[in-house]
Amino acid sequence: MQTDWFGAFSTGNMCGIYGFAGFQEDGLLEKMGQAIRHRGPDGMGSFVGRGERSFAMGVRRLFGAAGAAGDGEGALVFSEDRTVVVVKDGVIYNADELAAELRERGHLLTGSSDEEVLVHGYEEWGLDGVLARVNGMFAMCLHDAKTGDFFLVRDRCGQKPLYYTAAGGRFLFASEIKALLQSVHVEARPNIRAIDPYLMLGHVPGPQTMFSGIFALPAAHYLRCRADGAVEVCRWWEIRLRGGVGRVDDGDEAYYESFEARWGQAVRHCVGGVSGAGVYLDGGIDSALTAAAMVKLGVGRSSYGLGFGGGGGASAAAETAAALGLGYREVRMTAEDFRAWPEVVWHLDQPVSDPLAIAGFLIARRVAADGKIVMSGAGANELFGGSEFHAVMMWAEGWRRLVPGVVRSGLMLPGLKLTPGGVWPLFSRFSAGLGRSGKRRLYQFLKNYDQRDLNHNCLALRTLWAMDERRDVYADEFKSLATDAAMASEGGDDRSGPFLDRVLKSSYGGWLEDCTLLIQDKTAMAQGVEYRSPFLDHRLIEQVFTMPPHLKMTRWTDKVIERRLADAVLPKTVARRVSRPPQVPSGFFFDQPEFRTLVAETLNAGQLKKRGYFNPKKVTALIAAMNTTRESVPTRQVVSLVTLELWHRVFMDHPREFGTR
Repeated sequence: MQTDWFGAFSTGNMCGIYGFAGFQEDGLLEKMGQAIRHRGPDGMGSFVGRGERSFAMGVRRLFGAAGAAGDGEGALVFSEDRTVVVVKDGVIYNADELAAELRERGHLLTGSSDEEVLVHGYEEWGLDGVLARVNGMFAMCLHDAKTGDFFLVRDRCGQKPLYYTAAGGRFLFASEIKALLQSVHVEARPNIRAIDPYLMLGHVPGPQTMFSGIFALPAAHYLRCRADGAVEVCRWWEIRLRGGVGRVDDGDEAYYESFEARWGQAVRHCVGGVSGAGVYLDGGIDSALTAAAMVKLGVGRSSYGLGFGGGGGASAAAETAAALGLGYREVRMTAEDFRAWPEVVWHLDQPVSDPLAIAGFLIARRVAADGKIVMSGAGANELFGGSEFHAVMMWAEGWRRLVPGVVRSGLMLPGLKLTPGGVWPLFSRFSAGLGRSGKRRLYQFLKNYDQRDLNHNCLALRTLWAMDERRDVYADEFKSLATDAAMASEGGDDRSGPFLDRVLKSSYGGWLEDCTLLIQDKTAMAQGVEYRSPFLDHRLIEQVFTMPPHLKMTRWTDKVIERRLADAVLPKTVARRVSRPPQVPSGFFFDQPEFRTLVAETLNAGQLKKRGYFNPKKVTALIAAMNTTRESVPTRQVVSLVTLELWHRVFMDHPREFGTR
């Protein structure tokens, strides 16, 4: 299928899926599809089951659908006996390979569409078998009329979202929560128990959502809804950590050669069928390496970067683009863009306190003016330890192992507490970036390090509001919300793996899935644009987790094996840049009339009393601290409260819809 955008695309691309079972409601399927029209404005397909238990599902599609000339049931793909049908969001990168294998086994496929491969693969290998073979990013629903069961499936890393709700024998699912809210049987109510983990992390950790009774299907899981309405959720893929005793290494050179080959395959899969695509450059080596591979394959077209305010010298992203010969378009976030905050919250479905969500929305709008596919370097930090968070975790663990506990608690910690803030950057850029609040955070983190397991330490280091801060800011009747219940313990099987790999794995199914990839998908799909990242190829992930830790991160450098590859294809100034995850600088908020107005409208005493969650005096003091210290932590905390209030206004007080298409 040809498009006017970037050439040939896989037939099953950017979509939104939705459906329900166990009840009937006139016009519901159409309303669900309309609510997420932005995910697929070019048409829709639908299927209504004819069994004893009501079942219906639909898909909004971009660039049309596999084998379809029009809307309706003809837009869907069935098995030969019409007992199996599937709807899907996303793309199966190895659909051609699987189609060829299925033909050899006697299946009649009219093409090699993703949906055909999934339907016939399910018939040939069963659900577990076909999922083990597919490589891609996707969310899907497969209905089997023979059993009356249907399955919801989410890809390994959670690149494509999927939500569901079940109550009173009724079951609904959709790519976005707003589609579920179209039913008269689904009430938009806040999940009070999700407020505390939201404040702690800046996003709502799955499977819960900020909506009561609505859940996110976790990445790498499938949900089976049986004909009798019984529901079970199962994991179908997991990262395996390399063992310790008896492990034989292949040697650094062999690891590098296999990594180079696997990386090339991952990029080719991501851009397969695309004659030209954009790439998002954040100034780091991850996106630069992705862009270089695209240029080498002849599919790189334009690059996009992010700036703040009205000023301008050449950015690191612009320098990378120039070095690779790519056209470069910089999107500058200005104070006026705070006005888009409610619309961004609506598209995200959930409150996410990272202001990069607004920036992502703006970049996607610019990309949409040129095309529909943009590549990114997402997932590389989780593979190679590329953030300050990973560096602090490794430093803290080394400190614990090398320094006796009595020395740490009796001498070093009291000394660190008294150390002037200007000296703390010698220990960590992390604390330096957070100011005096960062010093307090790092001190508390180290003080309690021995009492926590690895997962709890990872979350404690990432936390936006410490538990005592959350308890202090709540109104009296909500102080009991402040707990560490959202901190899951590390799995027992992982504790025998290398410490670095355990830290890296903790990001999968957490920060990556619930925040980074949610922002990436929702803000892009708001504009009908799709992000792809070769670093999220599961075969690449599995390979990197078999490598010894020193090929990923050492005391002196991060992304060791990735930087070696970058040295071969990028200028040294790019390949050896210090990894700095993109973020909106704290100073961007101060003295901006639009931001001050928004804070005043959402966090004034009257509004806080009306909402009831927080103590108005404590919030007023926090805002004053933000304006006085101009530090990152109080600023981000204020942003989290503003975002939560906007979420309530958009979904609870005055439900509304936004449209960009």
